[in-house]
Formats: sequence, C-alpha cells, structure tokens
Amino acid sequence: MKKILCMLIPMMLVACGGGKKSPQDGGHSISIDSATATQINAEDADYVPQRSDYSFRSDVRTITEDGEVRWDSIIVYLTDAKGHRLELYSQAQPLDTLQWDKGSIGEILEDDWNFDGIPDLQVCTGPMNGFGNYTYDVWLWNEETHRFEELKYDGEIYSPSIDHDNKSIVSVWRLDDDVEIIRYKWKDGKLVESEREQMSASDLAED
Repeated sequence: MKKILCMLIPMMLVACGGGKKSPQDGGHSISIDSATATQINAEDADYVPQRSDYSFRSDVRTITEDGEVRWDSIIVYLTDAKGHRLELYSQAQPLDTLQWDKGSIGEILEDDWNFDGIPDLQVCTGPMNGFGNYTYDVWLWNEETHRFEELKYDGEIYSPSIDHDNKSIVSVWRLDDDVEIIRYKWKDGKLVESEREQMSASDLAED
C-alpha cells in the first residue's frame, strides 16, 4: 500500500469540473462517419481491426453561454491501420473557477484496466475541485468483438492508478486535509469496491 500511496502523493497535491454527457445525445457514444462506412463496405469488408492497429488523438471544444465558458466537449479520434476513423465523445467536468488548470482535459492514456494484457483507452475529463480529483472516461478493448466498449461502474473513480500486482484500480479523493482511498477489483465482469481507507493528507505525506 505504501508503494501505491507514494506514487499517488504527487497526483493528489496538484491543484489544477459532474455529469458526463455528449452534445450529441446526452451521453457517451461512438460513431463512424458515412464516408468512412461506405469505404469500409466497398473495399475492406473482410478487415478486422486489431488493438495494435489504432492510433489516437483528442480534440477539446469549448462551449460558451452568454460569453462565459460553461464546459468542454471532448472528441477522441481513433484511426486504424486502414485509415478508418471512429469518434468517441465525452464531456469535461464544468470549470466553475478560472483558477483550475484545464490543460489535462482530453489527455489520452492507454492503461490495462481489466488486466487482460491488452491496453485499454482512457481520456481525462478534468478535475473535480482545486485539489485535483481527476476523472476519466474509460473504454475497454474487447478482443472478441475487436471494439472499444465503455466501462460502466457505480460512482466515480478519482485520480485512478493501476495496481498490476494486486489487479486492482486505486482511486484517491482529496478535500482539504481529508483523503479517501478506494480500491476496486473485478468480480463477475464488473468493477466493484473492495476496500476503503480514510486518512489525512498530512499523515499521507509523512509516510
């Protein structure tokens, strides 16, 4: 546990906002444009993309109301080896204060969330408050369907780290000096809470 906490301290101390809805349909989605679909049907009907075929980039689009920034829409573009492009949609956390750093919004990471040896995909949707508490949308690679599928779980996993040795996801929430560490594990194909610990940030820093 101390090893994990030591890795998490820098993340928690960074001060860098909660629903997740896309501007298109009020939720996460994956789409493919019609031109690409026509090309797939005509030329590459037998092509089955592999996980290693994909490259990624994100585009953060700022939404304003009455001249003020309200939230950011995030589009993640997935391009396979044939040049076909898919799009994943997310919504950033609302930024209620200009003091928060939005530079991490749209950051793409490729961690193995379900410990099957294949990298999955996650995009940062921003911090929940001035203490960080970063949130992410996650898509798991399904080796049977050869597609990325949205990870659904109860609640929110903040500033996650992957504990490969114990096959668990570690979430850290901080508010002032209070820190809550929650560990999640896989059970019957679902990510569920397995352990919860509370401590002070000052005590954690001393460890």
